[in-house]
Amino acid sequence: MGIVRLGGETAAPDADHGFDAETFKEFISFDVGDGDPIYYHSVGKLYRQPGGEIIAGVEALVSNRLVKMEGNQAEAICRTLVIYRDPDTGEILQEDDGRHIIREYPYICARFELKDRLLVIHTEGLSGPHQNGHYGLAKVSNDKVFAQRSGGRTFFYWTLYGEVETPIGKVWFNEAYNGSTSPDVMVMNRYGTLPAFAGMGDGFMQTTAARIDSYEELPEQLREYVAKHAPSHCAPPADEAEIARLKEEYLGETPPEAPKSAAPEKLSKEQIAEVVGQYFSCLRSMEVDELLELFSEDAMSYDPVGTPPLLVRDKSTNYFRALSSIFEKMALTEDDIFVAGSEAAVRWTGVAKLRSKQEEITFEGVSVFTVNPEGLISGVRSYWDKKGLMSSL
Repeated sequence: MGIVRLGGETAAPDADHGFDAETFKEFISFDVGDGDPIYYHSVGKLYRQPGGEIIAGVEALVSNRLVKMEGNQAEAICRTLVIYRDPDTGEILQEDDGRHIIREYPYICARFELKDRLLVIHTEGLSGPHQNGHYGLAKVSNDKVFAQRSGGRTFFYWTLYGEVETPIGKVWFNEAYNGSTSPDVMVMNRYGTLPAFAGMGDGFMQTTAARIDSYEELPEQLREYVAKHAPSHCAPPADEAEIARLKEEYLGETPPEAPKSAAPEKLSKEQIAEVVGQYFSCLRSMEVDELLELFSEDAMSYDPVGTPPLLVRDKSTNYFRALSSIFEKMALTEDDIFVAGSEAAVRWTGVAKLRSKQEEITFEGVSVFTVNPEGLISGVRSYWDKKGLMSSL
């Protein structure tokens, strides 16, 4: 993979972004510390857009160390590990072969420069694994960094936008960071293309992070994971020699593999197709009790996507009972079904008839089902013209 270059310096030379010598030093201390390693522990969620379906829990460990501070310039070396977890159980998400679904930045070199009233940050770093397990090298420049004092505290906020061509198409992102001192905390909002494991499309990730000055103060569960699967992430890179070694190692033809453990037990494609088939069969015959039994307790339905989601088994809404009380017939017939991972996409044709009218209306749509390891439907996202159907009826 070639070098990806992002960002740039677009601010006017006399732009006032709120920085001076004191605020510059404060930002450096906040971001990368004062010489000894510091850590930022982040937790949050990854969402699908539109709709807001939670795809994964997100946990990240960032280790930073200031290596040089002279006048209006500073340098630091960093390392980051992002772990994706099951949003319900907290278990590490895995590929079919047992590889952990992570995003790793084995090293990041950061250079900070104060130019009158604005701050410019230049970074170079590895990231991956990407397509076929390979890693890429990115160089980023960013002068969209701002400082503001309020109530005896200092707030920092900065953004980064990028578009990158990949073997599977163009991916884009818009990241917004908001931090404050003291204590040092940070919020990150990321809009953009979802990671490949989430099926691409657009998504939104939000995390909150707290600065921790001692590795031993990090959560025990995270330290245990690092010790077992990613021991280098207990500290930032030691020096330029380690960075040179990491470059050679990760940019080669056979970079280190992602951590791996026993492959998770998953339903077969046939089992998922059978569960989804039962959904359509029960819906055609309006067997409400049997239909509800196909769903997990927390299953959400976006029917259609773009309308507020409903908790399928919420007794206060009686989702399918309300449907059966309005429609004498709501018969959906599967035209095509495609199963991938724990999801099934179904193109269907429907025939609907209100209890108050004799006319039947034919309509069509697509539904995407997520089936959990217990064989229950945990989510449905349907795409059809609800407004058009109701106006026809």
